[in-house]
Amino acid sequence: MKRVMTIVLCVLLGIFFVVAGGAKLMCSESQVEHFAQWGYPFWFLYLIGIIEVGGGLCLFIPKTQWYGMVVLSITMVGAALTHLRAGEMGAVPVPLVLLGLLLLLAWMTREPSRKNGANQWPHQK
Repeated sequence: MKRVMTIVLCVLLGIFFVVAGGAKLMCSESQVEHFAQWGYPFWFLYLIGIIEVGGGLCLFIPKTQWYGMVVLSITMVGAALTHLRAGEMGAVPVPLVLLGLLLLLAWMTREPSRKNGANQWPHQK
């Protein structure tokens, strides 16, 4: 059951980030307006789009999931801080929920160590 939940969470988060990043890469009007309103340069829209699409795709590949989770988690912290700085309190929960789901996924994908019974993260193999 844990394996199925992990796969479902990876797929759902992966799809979400690929779509969200794709909207940025396609210069969705709302995304362009938001980034301008927040005072970010135009190239930053593309950078975040690439990070979100790349991180989302990493979630589909077992050997790269850990890296996708780390990069996307850092990105969600930045998104939450951006919304806080802009006074968009209603938007803050979205990146925080996504961050929580990414952290849950990271916790679910850790593997028990064969040496001392301690948990081991996938990238430590």
